Amino acid sequence: MTTEELQALVRRSHDQHFTHTELRERLRDLSSQVSQLIHHRDATHLAQEAGDTGWAVLQLCNELKLDFATAVQGAVRRLDATAKGRRVALIGTSANPITNAHLTMALEILALTDVHEVWFYLVGEHPWGKKLMPAEHRLEMVRRAIARYPKLRACDFEMVHGPRIYEKTNETAEVLRDFFAPAFPEYQFSWVMGSDVAQTFEKWKGAEWMAANMRMWIIHRLGYDWDQASSILRDSKHVYLRENVVTSNISSSLVRERGRGYEHEKLIALVPDVVWDYLVEHRLLDPEVLR
Repeated sequence: MTTEELQALVRRSHDQHFTHTELRERLRDLSSQVSQLIHHRDATHLAQEAGDTGWAVLQLCNELKLDFATAVQGAVRRLDATAKGRRVALIGTSANPITNAHLTMALEILALTDVHEVWFYLVGEHPWGKKLMPAEHRLEMVRRAIARYPKLRACDFEMVHGPRIYEKTNETAEVLRDFFAPAFPEYQFSWVMGSDVAQTFEKWKGAEWMAANMRMWIIHRLGYDWDQASSILRDSKHVYLRENVVTSNISSSLVRERGRGYEHEKLIALVPDVVWDYLVEHRLLDPEVLR
């Protein structure tokens, strides 16, 4: 069914069941429908509420004599225009699971640099073959953990396109160069890593491309001093955030080790509560979950 046919169907439905609606009343009805989405009970109820909300939006377009497809295309154009030249810092992570340290790093980058957004770039599979929780669970935990932060995003590009990408490479730098960057030409990407990772960064396949084409933000981690002057990232465009930066030694492996017994008090300082709840609900700290 085309959008024109769908809009006409809604018009007939409205005329059959309702009388003329004032604009203020229509907007109030639409606001009520959106609020119902937040309070859905389950997937079936959510689908029902989404249908009701879509009906209300299409009827609003009918009453304002707007073509729905044209209105949506306008929104896409505005978003694309806003995105051009947008500076985005990428934090590459398996998020196995996401921790408070991940959030701290992202929020510090927003606080101390000129980037517009920080994306958690989630790997589909670990480049060194480490066992990971199922991708859909790792992604959902990130989404829940960042829900309250509008400038943080979960990037599932590698998860979605992994089967095609991993036939050629699973090296992070090569994936960024050959697949990710070409898919988002309108963004200016930079890369975030800790000083521990920076110590061996030049051994990455494709590291030279990253050093030449992406800005690097290196966050100091206690116990891992890094000599920028003698590294592949000696160029002044790469920034070592060493002083007055909040950092953490929390790791995903520490979460998995401490969480084996599902004792909340052992993880309360390591992960957001929404992540703890999800780990418990899906028993993701059970040894057999890691594949």
